[in-house]
Amino acid sequence: MDKSPKRIGELFDDISPNYDLLNHLLSLSIDVGWRELALKELAIGDGDVVLDVATGTGDMALKARSSADCIIIGIDLSRNMLKAASEKWKARFPDDGFMVLQGNALQMPFADNSFDRSMVAFGIRNMTDIGGFLDEAYRVLRPNGRMAILEFSVPPYPVIRQAYLLYLTRALPFIGGLRSGNRGAYHYLSESIRRFPSPGSIEELLVKHRFRTVRSLPLTLGICHLYIIEKDAAEGEPKR
Repeated sequence: MDKSPKRIGELFDDISPNYDLLNHLLSLSIDVGWRELALKELAIGDGDVVLDVATGTGDMALKARSSADCIIIGIDLSRNMLKAASEKWKARFPDDGFMVLQGNALQMPFADNSFDRSMVAFGIRNMTDIGGFLDEAYRVLRPNGRMAILEFSVPPYPVIRQAYLLYLTRALPFIGGLRSGNRGAYHYLSESIRRFPSPGSIEELLVKHRFRTVRSLPLTLGICHLYIIEKDAAEGEPKR
């Protein structure tokens, strides 16, 4: 699969007008509860500086700001998704700014130890180098900083797994393509979910890149997984 930043940015630029509707439609709105749980476990406090990686149309950022008086910075490859996020933010918080930046999460223009909290919802599987992203996330988090990673996974239970794979390969591209006019984009999204490493492999990768896993939770029979991780209190450079 082509996961180059240019390709991913263009893909999400193209589907941005229908992204929120299709997200909720294709997940039967279960994704709303997943995001709420991720934010509850992230435990954002008033005054925290929060990084929202692959912010998309800003759903996680909006929910986070609704729960705490925090400062949020969003980064994403797609200009159109960031535009949608900014518009939603202005409608909800007209007197409160939301800083968004078009950029690559593998090369973030932030100083070391800049953020108290970080989060990435359904974006890590689109990255060319997950380990490289974890190094960057470690670098910009403050000591004791916490990050939430929310991502789709393939259920381990045979019957549910087969039904889910049928949905991914047939229903998702058909419904998504019919509504958005870009069936190829939803073929990519389906394939990216099927090829994403298992939760066990991700947990090993987190350890390799110096994060401590606080929670590793399968959600909705394993079709989604939540990882809550922390940077050690002792400051150090991420392993390369």
